[in-house]
Amino acid sequence: MKIKEININEGQYLEDVMPKILVNQRPAIPTNTILNKVMTGCGATWLEIHSERHSIVIEPNVPVIIGKKAQHPFLFAVYEGTTREDVKAYLAGEEDGYRKIITTPEGFDKKVLPAMYELGLEVYEEYFLLFDECEKPVQDVGYRGDIYLPVEDFFKFENKAMVSATPIVPSDPRFEVQGFEMIRIVPTYDYCKDLTVVVTNNTVCVLRKLLERYRKAGEKVCIFFNSTDTTLSLIQTLKLQGRCKVFCSEKSVRKLKREGFTAVSDNLTELAEVNFFTSRFYSAVDIKLDYQPNVIVLTDVFHAPYSMIDPQTEVVQAIGRFRNGVAKLHHVTNTCNQLESLSRETLIQQLESKEAIYNKVAAIPTANEIEKGALMKAIEGMEYKRFVTRDGKRNWFMWDNAWEDEKIKAYYKYPSTVKAAYKNAPFHAKIVKYNVAITDEDRLHRKQAGLKSTKELWREVVSQLDRLQTANPDAEPSYMLDELGDEFEAMVKAHTILGAKRIEALGYDRRKIEAALGSIEENRLLTSEKMQQVVYARFHSDDIVPANEVNAYMRQLITDNGIPFEGRVDRKVIGLFFELEDCKQGGARAFKFGKRKYEF
Repeated sequence: MKIKEININEGQYLEDVMPKILVNQRPAIPTNTILNKVMTGCGATWLEIHSERHSIVIEPNVPVIIGKKAQHPFLFAVYEGTTREDVKAYLAGEEDGYRKIITTPEGFDKKVLPAMYELGLEVYEEYFLLFDECEKPVQDVGYRGDIYLPVEDFFKFENKAMVSATPIVPSDPRFEVQGFEMIRIVPTYDYCKDLTVVVTNNTVCVLRKLLERYRKAGEKVCIFFNSTDTTLSLIQTLKLQGRCKVFCSEKSVRKLKREGFTAVSDNLTELAEVNFFTSRFYSAVDIKLDYQPNVIVLTDVFHAPYSMIDPQTEVVQAIGRFRNGVAKLHHVTNTCNQLESLSRETLIQQLESKEAIYNKVAAIPTANEIEKGALMKAIEGMEYKRFVTRDGKRNWFMWDNAWEDEKIKAYYKYPSTVKAAYKNAPFHAKIVKYNVAITDEDRLHRKQAGLKSTKELWREVVSQLDRLQTANPDAEPSYMLDELGDEFEAMVKAHTILGAKRIEALGYDRRKIEAALGSIEENRLLTSEKMQQVVYARFHSDDIVPANEVNAYMRQLITDNGIPFEGRVDRKVIGLFFELEDCKQGGARAFKFGKRKYEF
């Protein structure tokens, strides 16, 4: 495809640089073009909405349409709730001026076109069709087949264009046949934003740290994460209830409300301290704020595969939603070397083979209606059926979608492939690696163990707590609880008091463990009169002693006295003898000793 470049200076919009092609020599988008505007928010849809011609603008999602309608009240918006009769009434109205229709792909196919046919309009000759965010038919058609519906009619229009800041050039040969040209807008200044990519084995840990940093600074956060189920889990784990909102599809709104979470909407409303957005809000939506939020793109390959998004398109689009700019930008992601992805050559070979078999089956002659019905049922059950258009031809957009899926999976196999994906993205990307003892994969193992049995869950959690203790011997139970989540409070308590060996000896049996916690012999031995005498001779009220010194002394004391204590020696042990206050001494963690708990 031929590429034409047009320079744009800082502060300019597309209306300032696009060619003047209409009768009255006003700037407009030329026909048979894919407009790569490069930057979000530079006025491509605005240009068409205000052009002096009849227009149909197709937008990927309803929030975009609602936003555009609010900005331009003269637009006729078509989405759920708008009927074909409403469209006919608008088109048949006597108002002067150009007809401006903005619609979802589904609304275009099922309402706009049928209404125009019924009115006998020469739609393909009289209207300019603009397909906005034109990468979406490629990226979304795999799970949202109806987004492809306008494509077949798109090529029938005499005047048409596709536009995006991040276009994916489709492989459909009709673009070449009809002589499409790509117009690429070239900024004459550095428009790329600084972005920190945190590649980690524990996304929850990194997210917690970032949110705490922003909370202390009193700053708002917008998180793009394409999974409502995992979002709800994060809200619970990070204790964000009452501080956050979720913006997602209407279907997901209903689902979250059934789960008891009500701070959720399918359209933009006033933002909260922390805001989660699913893919419904990744492109085209204008989020206008009087401040610049911090933005986090979150990817978790283990718990939310659909959160694997393309740094060169979807990350760009998500961050570009904010018309007043953004503050700090992060993409927090994990990786998995077990992700399987095909090369483009292998994928095409597989699709061509499946297509050949499909075509042979579809061509089987039938002798009667029964055989015809049986053949149709067989065709409907074939995997390749979704790669075929309604008129039985190859769906090129589905082929492109299959390749996009494979390409994106390859991005998230290793930290190096994530880094490579950002080389061609319009960011000043800084790659940071951050790993901890307990990982996102461990979180998945806990989930899987819980599905098997309570004993398996205890076994897995105790093993992970042992690793946490090894990595951080002085860690408090509260730290363990933060790492695993409140639902494991009983397990953290048991591990702290009984220790891993004792829990294993009890066969990971919850009832036996609870019984052991109810009658701890160790505590009686630990607080014997002999132990009280030694401890109170060493430490006194108002003393300030480094925590590691106190814990080391108590650990040695327990060993010297032969006490069969297999739990972790930490704050809780010395806390049996004194009221304590945490403090610092020389920058190190310390205990300030208060009132004694025993008198002998």
